Amino acid sequence: MENTSENIEKTGIEIEVEDLGQEIITKPYDPEKIKIDHQNVDLGFLLEKLEYNEIDLMPDFQREGDLWDNIKKSQLIESILLGLPLPSFYFSVDAKTDKWQVVDGLQRLSTFQAFWVKKTLKLEGLEFLDSYDGKSYSDLTRADLRKISGFKVNLYVIEKETPKEAKFLIFKRVNTGGLILTPQEMRHALNQGIPADFIKGLSQLESFKKATDYRIPSKRQEDRDFVNRFIAFYLLGYEEGYKGELDAFLNDGMAKLEQISIEERNNVKSNFKDAMEISYKIFGNDAFRKRYDLNERRKPISKAVFDSISVNIAWLSKQDKAELLNKKDLIKHELINLFNSDERFHRSITTATGQKANVVYRFEKIKTLFNEVLRS
Repeated sequence: MENTSENIEKTGIEIEVEDLGQEIITKPYDPEKIKIDHQNVDLGFLLEKLEYNEIDLMPDFQREGDLWDNIKKSQLIESILLGLPLPSFYFSVDAKTDKWQVVDGLQRLSTFQAFWVKKTLKLEGLEFLDSYDGKSYSDLTRADLRKISGFKVNLYVIEKETPKEAKFLIFKRVNTGGLILTPQEMRHALNQGIPADFIKGLSQLESFKKATDYRIPSKRQEDRDFVNRFIAFYLLGYEEGYKGELDAFLNDGMAKLEQISIEERNNVKSNFKDAMEISYKIFGNDAFRKRYDLNERRKPISKAVFDSISVNIAWLSKQDKAELLNKKDLIKHELINLFNSDERFHRSITTATGQKANVVYRFEKIKTLFNEVLRS
């Protein structure tokens, strides 16, 4: 068996090897539905929208909106005073609130908010205008302020009529700034309200944190990515629901949360908690990890093992869940045997884990394993 223990990030999560490079697009998007408005405006227009809270800087992204130090922020203000061009800003219009959500340009906008709106930033470390060192908004002359507010910037605004799936692809293509959004952060941005709040809530459950050995970080929404996988496969299934595009599938899973009743969402939460608690009781701190030998070093947590085991447990009846716990030693033994004896299963949780065939195979094998143990 290939040793994948080297594929470990500092978080203790296994890096998934996708040998296809990119997902295969199974459904093309109608270009006529993509609406993007290009504007060349005075910076004062953006500053005013910030003042009136019409731009959502989305601090809940967990990619913090204020990561630049004061020197970098100050040099941005200096560039504007010098008339140096800035990269374009990209926004998406929220269909519910009409607020502008930031796709690209978050750090620059956070700087403008600190300097112009909150007036907390004092300039320092300037390379050309050293006479401005130590100055804040209140210390600038009217001429300086007019120069800033009249500075021209390029905006691209993705209109709310653009389909959510197409917006996600646009996010991925234009998000090229210093801190690129993770796919889960993009999904969070596109699924505000019930879906985003529900997934955040599940990621904060003690049962989830304990089952994943407190190793899944909340920064950059890695924990929510795990929960999103559970939600999508639990609600949409792996046979008919999954078409081979993982990003689109996870988006659909979040959207589905808004389409079901409160009672159904409560049922999802209950079964998620069951899956986490049962996984921990059976596997302990080995939950959702590959285990080929009882004496080998512990491997990192695998997303592919997580989704196939947790969802299959969640789908069981209460009686079968209880029986599974009674046979936890047999479950552990049979799972190690599966890891060692089935090369295709090993590949399905190691390489190209988002491929339709691999997803179906690993879910079916875990389902079969549980059923055989329950019948034994």
